[in-house]
This record gives sequence, structure tokens and C-alpha cells, in this order.
Amino acid sequence: MRKHRFMILLVLFLVTAAVYASFSLNLFDVSDHRNRTVTVVLKTQNVRSDYWQTANMGAQTAAKELGVRLDVQGPLQETDADAQILALREAIDRKPDAIVVAPIEDARMPAVLEDVTEAGIKLVVMDTPLALKPMPVVVSSNHEQAGRLAGEAIAGLTKGKPTVAIFRDSPDSLVSAKRYEGIYQALRPYADSVFGSYYCGDSEEKAYETAISLLQLNPEVNAFITLNEAATLGVAKALKEVDTAGNHKLIGFDSSLYEIQLLDEGTVSALVVQKPFNLGYLGVKTAMMLVGGNKAEKATYIDSTVVTRENMSLPENQKLLFPFTVIE
Repeated sequence: MRKHRFMILLVLFLVTAAVYASFSLNLFDVSDHRNRTVTVVLKTQNVRSDYWQTANMGAQTAAKELGVRLDVQGPLQETDADAQILALREAIDRKPDAIVVAPIEDARMPAVLEDVTEAGIKLVVMDTPLALKPMPVVVSSNHEQAGRLAGEAIAGLTKGKPTVAIFRDSPDSLVSAKRYEGIYQALRPYADSVFGSYYCGDSEEKAYETAISLLQLNPEVNAFITLNEAATLGVAKALKEVDTAGNHKLIGFDSSLYEIQLLDEGTVSALVVQKPFNLGYLGVKTAMMLVGGNKAEKATYIDSTVVTRENMSLPENQKLLFPFTVIE
């Protein structure tokens, strides 16, 4: 009986996939894109970056559906603006039909992106908010919404009495600023809910030392929100050493294997998980809409999801946490 039910579901899935594929082919007319090229420049191509590898997978999927040639570039380190700018300039020289870029925040970047459009190349910016005039087409995670989710979740975990230390990467990070704005909006109804904001860069050690100091000197702090992986790992290490009773709540961002392990063991209370596959997929799809002369939304925002220890086993959350794993 179980095998029979599985076969029925499999047939339904294949029929649905066939209908969807037919619809996609008609909508985007693959034959028109056969000689088109899209260059995607990620923040990093490092194989250890689950986030950007997943975005790459989304871009590859869209390119395959549309029948376009895809060239994916990116520096080894996510902070290497020099290497990314070089990759962009080389891409401009090759004159693809479109460039999709997740720009590293750097003062030189706006001028480089202006060079893209001046060369007659369609431009789509992913992930990072930039102050450009005119504004390019943007496909991005909704960072403010992600921050609100974190703030709402921490308020619930502390039963409406949050006193939160927020760990950020840099005062110059526009992504971090948007996330902080969302957190602040969510916590505004709660008096004295934000204890302080602390900048730790990408240093796990600095986050650890800051958290140790807060835990020892400020007993009123009962929660942490960490806006990047390094901060999450550093604060988690401090909590394991100082808070053996598990009285403090910790919400992190993203979903590296280390963070997932901390969630599973209970050190991390929740993760705000983005959807990088959608980012890469929609980035390429949007670029090809522009190449085809179609109008695209000026900004497409992708919402995040809060994953907890209690709901992490749900199929939809497993797909977010383990995008490279086939779930049976």
C-alpha cells in the first residue's frame, strides 16, 4: 500500500514538473536566449561558503531552464573587494548580455557598476543595498524583514521581557544596518529591550570575548542576536562556558553546518535562514527579462524564515538547511 501511494505521488510530481517546464519554456522562449550570456559575480566562490554555493546553484538552475550560457565568477574571500572589482572589469571587457552581481561593500563599487550600464550591459544587483543613481534592478533578501523576525522571536523566547545584546559586523555594513533596523522595530514596544550594539567584524574570538564580558558583568542581559556566523559561533562558545543552565537565548543568522549543529544541540535557540537559491535563480531570471526587453520589478525582496529546534525537521526547513541534500 505504501509503495502504491509512493508511485501515485511520483506520477503526480512528474506531471506537475512537466506542466511547469512547459510553462517556463513558453514564458521565456528558450530559443531566443540560446546565444545569450549572463555573468554572475558572487561575493565569494569559496566552496566552504554554503550560502553562495547555494546561490550559485540557483543561478545554474535558471540558466539551464532558459538555455543561456552562464559564467560564474567571484573572489575566494568574501571581503576581497579588489578581486571582485577585477572580476567585474574583466566581465565588462567580455561584454556579456547581462551581469548579475552581489557586490562587496566598497567605496569604489558604485563607479564600477556604473561602468557596467554605460557599456550597454544589463545589470542586476543581488543581496547588497547600494546608493546608486539611477537605482539598478535589485533582487535581494529582505534584510529588514529578517531583522523583524529575529526581534519578534527573541521577544517570544524571553516571554515579553527581552534585554538583548546585538552583535554586528561593521558600522559600514548596509545589510547589518537593515537587519538592525528590523530588530529595533520589533523590540520597540518592549521597554529597555536593546541593551547595546557591539561590532565584532568577522572575528569569532572578538565576539566570544565580548559575550564573556557581558555575561560576567551584566546579569540583566538575557538574550543575544548575532547578525553573522562568526558572531553566532563566538557567542555560542561563551554561552557553553558560562551559561551551563541555558538561561540565555541566542538567535543567529544564516545556516552554516556549525550553526545548524548548535541549533540541534540547543545552544542556539533559533536561526533566521535566508533563501540563497531563490536569490541566484531570480537574479538570472530577472536579468534575462531585461535582456529580452521586458519590464522587471525595480526591487524583488525574498523573505527569510525562522527555524527552531522544534521545527527544523519539517521538510520545507530541511530544504533550507540542507539545500544540497536530496530529502527522501
